Amino acid sequence: MKKQLLITFDYELFLGPKSGQANACLLEPTNSLLNILRPYGVKAIFFVDTTYLYTLEKYSKQYENCQRDLHVVTDQIQNIIREGHYVFPHLHPHWLDAQYLPEEHEFVLKDVKRYRFHNIDQQDRDLLFRESLRILSSIIHPVSPEYKINGYRAGGWSIQPFEDIKPYFKANGIEYDFSVMRGAYQFSNAQYFDFSDTPNKPVYAFSDDITKEEAKGEFIQISSSVIKLKPYVKMADRIVSKVLFKFAKDHTYGKGVGQQSKMLKDLSPRSLKGHPSKDRSHEPVSVELLSVVKLQSYLNFFREQHYMHFVSHPKMLSNHNLAILDQFLEMVFHDYSIETDFVKIVQLYKKDLS
Repeated sequence: MKKQLLITFDYELFLGPKSGQANACLLEPTNSLLNILRPYGVKAIFFVDTTYLYTLEKYSKQYENCQRDLHVVTDQIQNIIREGHYVFPHLHPHWLDAQYLPEEHEFVLKDVKRYRFHNIDQQDRDLLFRESLRILSSIIHPVSPEYKINGYRAGGWSIQPFEDIKPYFKANGIEYDFSVMRGAYQFSNAQYFDFSDTPNKPVYAFSDDITKEEAKGEFIQISSSVIKLKPYVKMADRIVSKVLFKFAKDHTYGKGVGQQSKMLKDLSPRSLKGHPSKDRSHEPVSVELLSVVKLQSYLNFFREQHYMHFVSHPKMLSNHNLAILDQFLEMVFHDYSIETDFVKIVQLYKKDLS
């Protein structure tokens, strides 16, 4: 069996009091990523924050800067499709409460009460899903008329309770979900999920409960990977990161501010299984967390596993992250036969799904 390498990105601005701008958070880092992925023929997935696009479209009628951003972001998404990558919707409902600051050309998203799909009413659910599919279709179909928008990733992993969103999956032909970070849980007034008891499989079918495998399930879950790092690796990584930041000026592309701890309130539930998502002894496999110190750990993980799924954010990347990603890809493509197309990856698990 081929090794399976899935590289996915949440194409979004920062989701807190300072959103950052499209050029630094999206356009520049994504162009750098495409330049790295292209020589290896990697077929990545970009989960586009359609709630941001909806908000940008609304303000573009009044502000020239928003109109310009909508135009250049549209161009980049179309280019992503032309290069053979996938584009699917990614919803952060609290964009409904975003405030635009014209002088800074940034958005403020301090209010997290509608961060989860679960926390918005039926009318807003209908609105956001309808507009998400409309906007993506209007961008994608002029360059790829037959393209199917049949995948999804929930904002902040908050796909539960699945019964909230299942009707929208069925009504809009969503077949594949990418919202599970196996073994992790978090309960707050913003993000709320529990994947501590999901199947120990990278790909499985489900119907009503995203954590329960069903042989004849209506949908397919493609879960992300979590890597366990030794304490000395984490310590060395912190030291190297500080050195790179101070002396090499290795900053992230995006200059926004995400959710701050003072904005969030932990809720009482705790899972008896799994691990808190903030537990960095279990780290999501991610380009923005990849460094020269962690490179060998990532290579070891890939050598020992058949499947590895990166979940990353262009806004969070630095030049060092990109350089190490390039090194990682060069090494693994030299040593292994690798599949990166998620549709073909699902086919590799077809027997287990029936």
